[in-house]
Amino acid sequence: MAYSDDSSGGVFGVDVSGWVEQHRSRDVYEVVREPVQNALDTGSDLYVRVDYGDQSVTVEDYGDGVEDLSQFYDLFSGDKQYDPEKRGRFGRGVKEFIGASDETVISSTGGGLRFAFDAAYDEAREEYVVDASRELYPDARREEGTVVYGTNTEWTDDDLQEVEDFVERLWMPEDQDLYLEIYGEDAAPVREDVYTHEEPDAELERQYLPTLTAEDGVQQEEKRRTQVEVRKTSPGDGGVYELGIPVTTGEEFPFVFNVGQKTPVTERRNELDNSYRTELMQGLINDRLDLFDDDELGEDYVTQYISQFSHKTSSSVQQDYIERRFGTEPEDLLVYTNETPSIALTWGMQRQLPMENADEYSRNVRGILTKHCPTVQEWYSDQTDGQSIEVIEDPEPEQEAFLEYVEDELVPRTRTYGVDFELAYISEDTEDGQTHATYSPGDETVYLNAFADDWDRPSPRRIGTVLHELGHHETNPDEDGHGPDWYHAVEELSGDIIQDLQERLGGLYDDP
Repeated sequence: MAYSDDSSGGVFGVDVSGWVEQHRSRDVYEVVREPVQNALDTGSDLYVRVDYGDQSVTVEDYGDGVEDLSQFYDLFSGDKQYDPEKRGRFGRGVKEFIGASDETVISSTGGGLRFAFDAAYDEAREEYVVDASRELYPDARREEGTVVYGTNTEWTDDDLQEVEDFVERLWMPEDQDLYLEIYGEDAAPVREDVYTHEEPDAELERQYLPTLTAEDGVQQEEKRRTQVEVRKTSPGDGGVYELGIPVTTGEEFPFVFNVGQKTPVTERRNELDNSYRTELMQGLINDRLDLFDDDELGEDYVTQYISQFSHKTSSSVQQDYIERRFGTEPEDLLVYTNETPSIALTWGMQRQLPMENADEYSRNVRGILTKHCPTVQEWYSDQTDGQSIEVIEDPEPEQEAFLEYVEDELVPRTRTYGVDFELAYISEDTEDGQTHATYSPGDETVYLNAFADDWDRPSPRRIGTVLHELGHHETNPDEDGHGPDWYHAVEELSGDIIQDLQERLGGLYDDP
């Protein structure tokens, strides 16, 4: 819808038609945020009324008030944009709310104002014409505070419900309360709710985050120490707040961060750069890893900040993370390939290296892994040291039939490709007895040990062994490592297929 300004003298000193069109195209709760943040900046309690009867929103505070009424219509006036601990930044504030309303009435310590924007379609000009007016009421002074009332006949019930939701999500400061009144379509009060400050689950005191400051009247972005309050919620319900006002919602991580200073948001103040989320999550992991449950430590919203930015995570936190997620026994920890983009600390713990050097270990993940961590082939060579494999060239008919069963029926069901099976005599010097099978990554072959088993028919145990070795083959040496999580997945797969096989065989075969 195009708007044209038909007023004389102007209302804001800008193209009113463009201003009105711009802000009426926004979500209503976004423009309501402007008078709400002004009220919060006064330090007084906040009063908000949402009226479904006359399609209006009223915001009131009892702060010092505004003596100079031009601040309500002179664009880019005010100085809050230079204070990192004040919510205003663009000098436009409540003017955006005014532009989105048909009628706005304001009363403060300097008097009263009424703004009106009436739109009518001009057939000759083929566009909507805005008849804008601004009236001053000097006698409508308040002793304290400011009240802002706005209404628009095009605001729907859904729009006003979004305003309700936005106001209810506010994170109130410790010494300020919120009073939310809801009026129905019959102009009768429906309910009044009071919201007070809720104690956070954690407070991060040493966070250096980018914000907006000013030097010689020039606004600039710089990092500044600030406090961040944190609440634990559910995955997908996370968010980032600026001084109690929601900036983003529906974040993947299960935390709500309330930052105690301006955040580097977009002009519409509803989006942040991913690097800002990263700094918040890194700070939380470093300071309060205890807020994460053990079963959360493998989730993407944790691992992406541990693995990609481990050089920014303290050695004690990395050690705690690894012990809680993987345990402390070396054989329970992952064995990485030289391309694994994950925590270099793991190999250090496997080798019982002193943890005071943890930062050095994790600083160059690729270099550390290339130098010290075994590749899949190296791991296999170490595991099979002292072992000899002699392939049986002429297996017995029953053994040949079993190999055909594995390759023709079992392997296709696992969607595994590029692996061969051989019957062999595997000898090794070990106190643990004979191994039943081994996988060689060099020639992508599973060798079944004829010293340990006859391999003459299918059975659940034999099939489980085959599937376990297929798991070794399926490990991607460019991305994954051999580790407990992966083996557990293989065992679950084995269990499902073995159970299905037992049902099909009807108990015909028993474990040898």
